Amino acid sequence: MIAILATWLGLIVLTRSRRAPGAPIFGFICLLLVVWSVAIIVQRAGTDPGIHPAVNVIEDIAAFLLPPATIHIAISVAIEGRRSLLATGLLVSGYLIGVGAALQSALDPGHPIEVSSPNWEPFGASGVAVGWAFIAIRAVYFGAAVAYLMTGLLRAGEDQGRRRQLLFALATVALGVIGGMARILPYGLGGPHWIGVSLVAVAMVLAAYAVLAQHLFISADVAGRAFRWSLLAGLGIVVYVALLLALETAATSILAIDLPLVTALAVVVTIALFEPVAERLRHMVASSSGDMAERRLLRALGRDQMVSQRPDGAVEPALSRLARTFELTGAEVSDASGARRAAVGSLVPDDPLAVHLPLADGTEGGLVTFGRKESGLPLSAQELGALRLAASYLGSTIGLARRHREQASALEDLHAEGSVVDSRGSALSEALFEAPTPTEGLRVYALGPLRAERDGELIRRWGGEKAGSRQAEGAFAFLLDRGEHGASKDEILELIWPDVELDRADVAFHRTMLGLRSMLSPGRRRGASDAPIIFHNDRYRLAAETVAWSDVAEFERLLASTAGASPDVALRALEETRALYRGDYLDDCPYYGDSAQVEDRRARLRREYVDILVELGERYAERGDRPAAANCLRQAQSLSDVDDESPRLINAFAMLARPRPARPGA
Repeated sequence: MIAILATWLGLIVLTRSRRAPGAPIFGFICLLLVVWSVAIIVQRAGTDPGIHPAVNVIEDIAAFLLPPATIHIAISVAIEGRRSLLATGLLVSGYLIGVGAALQSALDPGHPIEVSSPNWEPFGASGVAVGWAFIAIRAVYFGAAVAYLMTGLLRAGEDQGRRRQLLFALATVALGVIGGMARILPYGLGGPHWIGVSLVAVAMVLAAYAVLAQHLFISADVAGRAFRWSLLAGLGIVVYVALLLALETAATSILAIDLPLVTALAVVVTIALFEPVAERLRHMVASSSGDMAERRLLRALGRDQMVSQRPDGAVEPALSRLARTFELTGAEVSDASGARRAAVGSLVPDDPLAVHLPLADGTEGGLVTFGRKESGLPLSAQELGALRLAASYLGSTIGLARRHREQASALEDLHAEGSVVDSRGSALSEALFEAPTPTEGLRVYALGPLRAERDGELIRRWGGEKAGSRQAEGAFAFLLDRGEHGASKDEILELIWPDVELDRADVAFHRTMLGLRSMLSPGRRRGASDAPIIFHNDRYRLAAETVAWSDVAEFERLLASTAGASPDVALRALEETRALYRGDYLDDCPYYGDSAQVEDRRARLRREYVDILVELGERYAERGDRPAAANCLRQAQSLSDVDDESPRLINAFAMLARPRPARPGA
């Protein structure tokens, strides 16, 4: 029974849940149990005593590797993330001891490591003491496995799915420990061997659930269903094989033939009747006609019904992964009426840094909102591309779920749509893998508080180690804003050191420019031709290659790209432009941010941003997406002059206030 169940459950877990952290080690344990069980069967039922010594060595090898494999699967289930040094040490030492004992059994099979004689007596030591020490060592590893699972259970908190998984794992290891120790201890203490073997069989069955539930992409109820089906099928196979063996033995005796006639005919019958019998069983266990239609649909789509779940079950896990990957404060999906469909984290209402993207693929409107980054910086173009892909994937998933409910009979069409959803999910996974990679060079964010990143690292000291950071930041902002026109030394002195004596201001200026140059181009030798700040015709300028990317340049490029673009392309470009605007131009920049020289450009960029919000509101209103349109127009109104609201904004609100035409048949 153990041999058959271990083969069945091991293959079930490896094929259905191979990406779960505990799946490979569960497969290894099942392999050890199969080898161990078959070795015992051969010794008990074999007719050639000459092979018993070799088979006994194989049994010992499997038995000696089971304790470290037990703590291995316990650690895999209990620890989420990287293992500690203690856990790694226990695994390494356990496998070393198991391999060492296996080698001793293979090299000296006449003197096993046991309490009873004849036993192994290394270097004249007492064989009884060595046997008891080996029992104690295995007991320690079994106890460590139980301890790890209990610790994981205490840390699970209110997560019921996680607690149920750990409870099953704890019951697995506890029964396995009791059964294993009963098999290891001398007969007078451990009792009949069949008791320990039976407990090991039950423990192995429970372990199947613990590993299936650890799969990262199926819920606890799906894991429970997979466990029940795999267990029932495994027990059915045990009965089937036992009946087959009995019939084969009877046929051999009655018909006096050595050919496996019954087995051959049974294989043919099994292949012929498997699908009709399975279909009858599905009808018997289906809770409703809708459930049966869903199962038929999944089977037609080629999905594994044992671990499959409804498509919309992937929405919330996808939002969670997106929020973790991009370090967002939260994310949510809402339908066309504004009702929330799924959400993770927390979102600030009307947050100007939130990204709002329309859902796709027949979801009748709807919006996915991604909150601001925890760092306060806007999303890069690469990150926005991944989020657009995410919106497409989420819309496809929600639309597919609705079509599953409404069109279960349209199997051919749904198969093609399901393939599209899978491809988009794969593309999203690849984008998530590449999106966090920082871009090389200097990236400047000036729409809002001045921030800059060099090779993915946030710049905190603008003047390096020797110059003042605030003065260097103000000088950089001055040069950034002036562009090719540049600024003279006197202009910079008047801005940053207006009340300082000329000699002292001159020294501070040169020290600041030296520190700013070293910060912008670390490792550059003094006097090199690739200086980040150029001095020409008595004016200082930023070199053209100093800034690899700036949000102001990207803002203006995206805004220009909307002219003549198709409605969908223009809408995406406007949303990307909107996401770049974190606030007023150089809002909190020292010295230069408070000067009169920045006001004209700041006001112009603010007006352009308001125009973008109004145009987005108009486009969303034309599409019938009222929640998104109202969100844009409210933000535009909050940034507009109360006494001088633009007629376009007033007209946009009037368009939004008009009643929506009723849909045919509504």
